[in-house]
Amino acid sequence: MTDQDAIVRCLLENGRARVVAATTTSTVREIVVRHRARGVAAVALGRAVSAALTLATLTKDEEQVTLQILGDGPLGGITVDARSSGRVRGYLKHPDAVPWGATSDSGRVSLAEAVGRKGVVSVIRDLGLAQNYAGQTALVTGEIDTDVETYLLKSEQIDSVLRCDTLVDREGQVVASAGLLVQTLPQAQGAALVEFIRQTLDEQRLSQILLEASGARDPEALARRLLGPVSETLQTLDSRPVTFSCACSRARVGATLEMLHEEDLQAMILEDNQALVTCNFCGESYVFSESDLEMIRRKRRPVQPASS
Repeated sequence: MTDQDAIVRCLLENGRARVVAATTTSTVREIVVRHRARGVAAVALGRAVSAALTLATLTKDEEQVTLQILGDGPLGGITVDARSSGRVRGYLKHPDAVPWGATSDSGRVSLAEAVGRKGVVSVIRDLGLAQNYAGQTALVTGEIDTDVETYLLKSEQIDSVLRCDTLVDREGQVVASAGLLVQTLPQAQGAALVEFIRQTLDEQRLSQILLEASGARDPEALARRLLGPVSETLQTLDSRPVTFSCACSRARVGATLEMLHEEDLQAMILEDNQALVTCNFCGESYVFSESDLEMIRRKRRPVQPASS
């Protein structure tokens, strides 16, 4: 066993359903540390990370999913970008809005009040085609995994079961994180199988297994334990590592500044003498000096030669 998080894609009962299992402990730890999230905030972000990773597995090619949980609770919005390669990044709007000590003896945290019960679940899928697919449904429980499950049922109209959890200790630090998605496949007549799993898979089963295994790393073994006897027909298709990754760079930030109106760039030069841009996802900060901004302004609008 290693410290490497991983995600596996599997088939169940000769293709009647597909199973995606992800272990995300180390990755979630890095993300929540970057955002100084502890306790309930870490649980919310961790569940969203696991959910997004299981969604980004529809194709063998590069696929990106952006998951947003926009609730009326104090945590504000949660945004996660996940790729089918296993790379993921995420952030929440107000990581310090809820006291991190609000945990139970079992390590499980109820998210309803922190996330909110009113709001929306939004999913954008980029499959590398001309147009992205976007869908949205109303927030139902505030527990994130069941809200995303409802999205899959109502918006994408796929019979699905999703269980995600992130456990924290009494110091509010992440000790284990994982997710499991079971879905029917087109024309596979697997609806009855998925419904059986929904009825038999207790919502606290995942957290119990994570507690017992102290943050198990093997996603296939985790899936087999969660599915029980049904897992005898589980066939693993592929496995890939899960890692935190952010695509931000100084060049990308500079390109974004080039899209600003000239008046905004001029204001930065005259009033602030610089621009400080911080990436929401990784917390990296990029400083552009007065001369940097002037070069960007001139690049955006080349100086016209004087008329003769």
